[in-house]
Amino acid sequence: MTACFRFARYGREMLHELDRLLHEAYGAPEDLLGNKVDPLDEAIYIILSFQTDLPRFKKTWQNLQSMFPRLKDIEEAPLDDISAALRFGGLHRQKARAIKQLLRAVRRQFGELSLDALRGMSDVNAERVLTRLPGISWKGARCVLLYGLNRQVFPIDGNTFRILLRIGVLPLSAVYRRLSLHNAVQDAIDPEMRRRYHVNLVVHGQRVCSPQHPRCGACPAAIVCRKRGLPSQVSDSLASRVERLHLSRSAEREASGRSVRREDRRSIVPTMAVAR
Repeated sequence: MTACFRFARYGREMLHELDRLLHEAYGAPEDLLGNKVDPLDEAIYIILSFQTDLPRFKKTWQNLQSMFPRLKDIEEAPLDDISAALRFGGLHRQKARAIKQLLRAVRRQFGELSLDALRGMSDVNAERVLTRLPGISWKGARCVLLYGLNRQVFPIDGNTFRILLRIGVLPLSAVYRRLSLHNAVQDAIDPEMRRRYHVNLVVHGQRVCSPQHPRCGACPAAIVCRKRGLPSQVSDSLASRVERLHLSRSAEREASGRSVRREDRRSIVPTMAVAR
């Protein structure tokens, strides 16, 4: 039985007020984030975002595109060459391996380097397919759905989790890796507001509500913020550990899959165990 998630006291009200305050301050400048309209490009872009800030993973994407203009070029390139292209963003070998495994799985499942087959699926079915791909978690899947497939979903990344915890929307006992949390927050936000809200939260997390030294004096949401856990590294370190674990488990799953195929067993795509 799935555990039920509970917001902090007045958390739902604060969630909606925070949306208003952030939108007044930032206006959802989506171009700043650089998300991709092609769902497979977006999936790779999200892998590059693991444990790095926005300018660094945007630059890493540019490096990757410069060295490998086509997805097929990445698919056929040696792992060391891909890793070298990703060095600027950190965790380059893990990310290179995750991207190679992702492309291999997409080719195996869809017969081409494309996720366009998801366009005809419901949100639930498309998310299920995405979270079974190497390197893609709930958050990653919802980013692909939001930006690459234009669906009305709400990803919870490290920025979002940190901000909602500090503000007081989430209780201090909130666990990032629980799907019930991701679903409850998404359900509490009007579908029409989810895209702008996610954009504004990422911008706020990058500009003001940073992990180590938040600029509370410049915060447009200071009037509602309870400043829970400050100074705090708890929320980000937890989300980061989950992301690292997801990358390593993707590698283990891929290795296991190769072993199964060598024994001529039916190909299996296991369900993801943790959230990104």
